[in-house]
Amino acid sequence: MSFREKHLWISVIATVLVWSVYFRELVDRVLNGGMDDPRFAGVMGVAFAGAVFIVVVIEVSLTVFATLTTSKVDREARDEREMLAAFKASHVSLTMLIVLVISLALVAWFSDLTRGVLFGGPGAMVVLANVLVGCVVLSELTRFALTLYLLRRGR
Repeated sequence: MSFREKHLWISVIATVLVWSVYFRELVDRVLNGGMDDPRFAGVMGVAFAGAVFIVVVIEVSLTVFATLTTSKVDREARDEREMLAAFKASHVSLTMLIVLVISLALVAWFSDLTRGVLFGGPGAMVVLANVLVGCVVLSELTRFALTLYLLRRGR
């Protein structure tokens, strides 16, 4: 397995592990009436910062481990196949992110037309911001997975 593939697997595992816990906590809080809690934005803000920190720690530590267990030649070699896979996956990921954000903007606009039926009340903007974060996480996971798929298929 190339260093690039190892790094992609590290990113997939860290992203799925940390963000699934974070979004599970968010959904639990929303379903249990947490949006009415005046501390909702602060608690979720701290949880978000913690999630970002944990992702960074996991990725850095596992990347250091992968670096130490991969030869220098394999780490530095980045062939045309890897660059093309990364380019294709990035294009798909960006297109997906654009579609998700525009769709979310349309939902928010429609909600405003209907006097906030979908996004109304306290904590609504925190939830909306987290849905945007979810769009970015989903887009990045797509990029990681598609790059891995294209690298594996190209062998």
